[in-house]
Amino acid sequence: MEERRIPEFEDARLRPIAQKVLAEERLDFDDGATLYGSNDLLALGWLAHRVRQKLQGARTYFNVNRHINPTNVCVASCKLCAFGRKPDAPGAYTMALEDAFRKAGEGWSEAVTEFHIVGGLHPDLPFDYYVDLLGGLRERFPSVHLKAFTAVEIAYYSQFTGLPIRTILERLKEAGLGSLPGGGAEIFAPAVRRVICDHKIGAHTWLKVHRTAHELGLHSNATMLYGHIESDVDRVDHLLQLRKLQDETHGFQTFIPLAFHPANTELGKLVDRRETTGFMDL
Repeated sequence: MEERRIPEFEDARLRPIAQKVLAEERLDFDDGATLYGSNDLLALGWLAHRVRQKLQGARTYFNVNRHINPTNVCVASCKLCAFGRKPDAPGAYTMALEDAFRKAGEGWSEAVTEFHIVGGLHPDLPFDYYVDLLGGLRERFPSVHLKAFTAVEIAYYSQFTGLPIRTILERLKEAGLGSLPGGGAEIFAPAVRRVICDHKIGAHTWLKVHRTAHELGLHSNATMLYGHIESDVDRVDHLLQLRKLQDETHGFQTFIPLAFHPANTELGKLVDRRETTGFMDL
């Protein structure tokens, strides 16, 4: 590695990290904390661009998907959420299967490559509803990839049916499930989860669901919710736990950082949190 390949950074702490990046050495916890603590946005961009070029070259990826949310009825009461409703609350809904199929077909064209299907934790819908939803979509739209049900939903199906997580995933895969979305990860730090989503599964179960999916040949996405009450340390810990599972299974196909939107959430009221800034997003 040649020193001259590293520009003069405003934040000198980033030079040792740049040396690691160019030498293709793995970054550690302290490196991650340093990166999050730096305000040298141009240097961070330089580092990220070098890694992207090494991994993907000039390629980029996207798909054209359609979101289907079969129900917003949810037994959880996560403070971060503006989507879920109790069964008798104003605005609560649950789609009949035919309505969900109709929704999928609205504006559908050959350009659509994926259906993204997530919903609330409904207290009364049977597991067969979700199996039949996937089966009906696969029958009607055989060319469309079905990315469906977060790890939180999968664990909930396991809980109320008494079936193992693996069996739940096997049945859904047989019905047409192609991959899992990354929702529900939020931030893995237990102290943060107790505040923002205390009714959700913890990091161990989230990772178990995705590990099991990967073992069954299903790819999945990984996410991280940022911009609420988490610290830089929490973010780095979250990323390292995701990286550890990726080392084991190589099953994550994308990582998606999700900015917290405080509007109409209990958490937004509690912490008086505004939208994330462009600087934070970058």
